[in-house]
Amino acid sequence: MIALDDLTAALRGHLELVAAPSAAPIDDIVVMESAREVLGGPGDLVLGIGLDSSKRVMAGIDRLAGRGIPALVVRAAVAGRPDVAQAARSHGLALVALAANASWAHLISLLRDVLDRAVTGDARSVGDDLFALADAAARLTDAAVTIEDAQHRVLAYSSRAHSADAARVSTIVGRRVPPDVVRALRARGVFRRMTTSSDSFFLAPGTTAELGGRYVVPVRAGGEWLGSIWCAVDQPPADSVSAELRTMASAVALHLLERRVQSDLTRRVWLDRLRQAMLEPSPESRAWLPAGPWRVVALTGIPEVPPVESDADAGEVPRWIPAQGQAALDLWTVTLRRRGWAQPAVVEIAGRPMALLIDDAAATGRQGEPMTRSRRPGHWAWLVAVVVDLAEHGMSVRAAAGTVVPDVRDLPRSRREALEALDVGAIRTACPVTTTAEECWAAITLARAAHAVGAEPVQGPLAAVAGDDAAAVSDRHTLSAFLDHHGAPTRAAAALGIHVNTLRYRMDRIGALLDADLHDPEVRLALQLHLRTTTIR
Repeated sequence: MIALDDLTAALRGHLELVAAPSAAPIDDIVVMESAREVLGGPGDLVLGIGLDSSKRVMAGIDRLAGRGIPALVVRAAVAGRPDVAQAARSHGLALVALAANASWAHLISLLRDVLDRAVTGDARSVGDDLFALADAAARLTDAAVTIEDAQHRVLAYSSRAHSADAARVSTIVGRRVPPDVVRALRARGVFRRMTTSSDSFFLAPGTTAELGGRYVVPVRAGGEWLGSIWCAVDQPPADSVSAELRTMASAVALHLLERRVQSDLTRRVWLDRLRQAMLEPSPESRAWLPAGPWRVVALTGIPEVPPVESDADAGEVPRWIPAQGQAALDLWTVTLRRRGWAQPAVVEIAGRPMALLIDDAAATGRQGEPMTRSRRPGHWAWLVAVVVDLAEHGMSVRAAAGTVVPDVRDLPRSRREALEALDVGAIRTACPVTTTAEECWAAITLARAAHAVGAEPVQGPLAAVAGDDAAAVSDRHTLSAFLDHHGAPTRAAAALGIHVNTLRYRMDRIGALLDADLHDPEVRLALQLHLRTTTIR
C-alpha cells in the first residue's frame, strides 16, 4: 500500500495529481475500458483507458462515485478541464493526469513495480532484469516476447515494436493472460506439458481464436515449473536460437527463484506482524494494514478434500485425516487464494486459523445512504459467500466473525469475540455456517456469565440435583427445559417429548428438592447460568 501523492511523486513525468485527496492509500490497479463499467473499490487506482473525452470521463466519475475508490487516471488533455476536475472533487475522487506521450501499457508496468516494491520494501526491482531478458529474447528471435509466471501473470515483455495479436495486447494491458486463452491452452495440455518437461515447443497459429503462432520455452528449476517465455513467431526458430532461448530460461529461473524468496520472506514478516496485531497491536499497525474497518474471523473445518489413510491389508474403510494447526492454516490459505484473494491475511493463533477481513458496511454513499457490502476478495461479505459455497459442496466449514472495529487497538477484542461466536455456534443446533458476534451476542453473554459461574461456583439449590446418575441428569434436563420456556408447561413438555402432566409431576418434585422460588426472575436466571456450566451438567 502506498499513498497516492507518494505514487505520483515516484512516477513524476508520467503522472500528475490534479484533484485531491492526495493521501488516499493505493494497493491495486483496475482498468476501466468503458464509462458504463462499474468496478473497483477501496484502495483501487482506476485507469480510465477508455475514457478519452470529457463526456466519458464525467460519466465514469458518476459510475465510480460512492464506491470508496480513491483515484482515477485519465489523459492530461481531459484531466486539465476545469469541469472534469470539479466533478472529481465534488465526488471525493482524486484525479490523476497521464502525460500525453506516455503509454498505458508502460504505465501499468511501472505501477505494478512501484506497488510491489511498496509491499516488499525492496528498492531494487527484479522486474528490471526480466524486462532486459525479454528484450534480449526479442532481438534474438526478431519477435515480441513475454515472460510469465506459473499463474499466467505477465512479469515482463519486450519493448521493441512488433505487430501484436489480440492475445498479446490483452495480456500486456491486463498483466495476465486472458482467461479464455488460458482455458483453451489448458484444454490442449499446454500447461501440463510445461509441468512435466523442460523441452521447448511450437504452437501453430490458430491454436486459439486470439492466439497467433508462439514458440514456448518452459522455465523450470529443481523439477518445478516456475514460468515460461513466449515468443510470437510464425514458425519454430533455428536450433541455435532455441539453444540460446533455453539458456535464457535458466537465467529467468534464477530471477523467479529470487523473486519467490523475496516474496516469501516478505509475506512471512507481514504475517508475523499481522499475528501480533491480532494479539497486541502497536500504534504503527494502521500504517501497513489495509484500510478498515475490520473484523477478525475464526475459521474451522476442512475447506478442501482432505487426505485419507487406510489399511488395505486389514480391509479397513478409508477415514479422513483431520486438518489441525499448520495443516488447517495451509488448506484455508490455498482455498482463499484459489477463490481470488491474492494474499490471504490468515494466520494461526493457538492452533486455529484466524483471518483479518474488511467490513465496509458502515461506509456511506454520496447522499448518506448505506453502501452495499463489498464482494471483493478480502472483505467479509466475500468470505461469507465463499464459506456458504464450500458448505453447499459438502465441505464441513464454518466462519465466525468478531464485531466490526475501526481502530487497530480493538483487534484483540474482535479476535476474542470471533472465538466466542465460534464456540457458542458449535453447541447450537442448525447453526449457520457463518455468523458474527453481533448476531449471537446473547449467547456470548450467557456463555461468559456461565464460564464465570463455573470457574468459582457458589453452593446453591442445584446441589440437590447434582450427580451423574440417571435420575439427577433427568431432573436437570427437565428443569432446564422448564426455565428455557419461561415456565410454560405445554411448551417445555413438547421440547422434552413428554406429556404435560408428567412435566408438572416432575416439577413439583424438583421444586420441593430445590426449595427455591421459581417465580423470582433473579432465581430463575441464576439457575439457568448454573445449569449451563459443565460442572453442574
